[in-house]
Amino acid sequence: MKNSLLSIYNIAKKDLLIELRNKDVILSISGFGTIIIFIFSFAFDVGSSLSSSTAAGILWSSISFASITGINRSFMLESENDTLEALIMAPISRDIIYLGKVVGNFIFITISEMVILPIFAILFNFSILSLEFITCCLLANIGFSVVGTLFASLSIKVRAREVLLPMLFLPCIIPILFSSIEATSMIFQGKGWNDLSIWFQLTVAFNLIFLIFSLFISNVIYED
Repeated sequence: MKNSLLSIYNIAKKDLLIELRNKDVILSISGFGTIIIFIFSFAFDVGSSLSSSTAAGILWSSISFASITGINRSFMLESENDTLEALIMAPISRDIIYLGKVVGNFIFITISEMVILPIFAILFNFSILSLEFITCCLLANIGFSVVGTLFASLSIKVRAREVLLPMLFLPCIIPILFSSIEATSMIFQGKGWNDLSIWFQLTVAFNLIFLIFSLFISNVIYED
């Protein structure tokens, strides 16, 4: 157990060290997400009141599209540097490789949201400073990382992966998007934990189901 956790940590640490040098993934996510937020701000009159459900939809649409862009970029770097091949040849199980990549992508998305969310809050005048909202973001980030890592791993050797990955990713995260949009809308309305619990539970259930499925097929994902 200890060795497995150490291997997961080392894989995630490797991704973070590469990102510190290149800054490709975080810049891709935060940059693309910010651009989408600005586009929506031009489409809507930011000076007028925007419904909480519309604002939540704008936010999570931006984050989801930006996340898959960043995850795709992280695996492109793996492919270009042949680092994934080295991991597969290492004496560790394939599910450990998958979990290490999930942790790395989760950290990338979370750091990028620290740029996207303040810009959203300023442009659309919604408060994001609450424990409920942070919980909603972290649960969604886990789901995006679990699903995105699975499909990015499966499509890494496909020639048209830039097209295939969003086509696989976006339909599968609909439960996460739906739950996150509903929960965020309620948070913007001032609702508390009792009202939000059903949406948080739905996100957790989806994350667990997809994680278990991904671990079950991890040997297929990372074939030699």
